[in-house]
Amino acid sequence: MIWPPIKAWTSLFPIDGKVYFVAINYGGELLNRWVILMSVLDSNLVVKVFWYQLIDLSNWKPGWDERSYIESSKLVIDKSNIETTKFSNPSIDSGLTIPISQNTIRPWFNNI
Repeated sequence: MIWPPIKAWTSLFPIDGKVYFVAINYGGELLNRWVILMSVLDSNLVVKVFWYQLIDLSNWKPGWDERSYIESSKLVIDKSNIETTKFSNPSIDSGLTIPISQNTIRPWFNNI
C-alpha cells in the first residue's frame, strides 16, 4: 500500500452500522503510522486506525466496495479494537479544506 493513504475505505465489519469511510488525516512514522477516518454517512463517527490495521485486508478494503457491506452486514465487530476520536481536522492534501491550497491532492481510490 502507498503512503499517504488514499481517501476512500470500506470496513469489512460495520462500525456503529457504518462501513464507508474517508481518510481525512494521517500521521506518524514507520510502525506508528495512523489514519483518521470519518464515516461518509455520519460525520460524528470518527475513528483512528493504525496503518498496519488499515492495510490488513481481513478488516479494511481500499475504495468503497458495495459487496463488502452486503456480506458483512450479519457480522458483529469487537469495538474494543476501535478508537473513536473527536479529531476531525483534515490534512492539507485531503482536498476537503477550503480553500484548497495545494496542487497535490491524495487520490480517492487506488490507480488500477
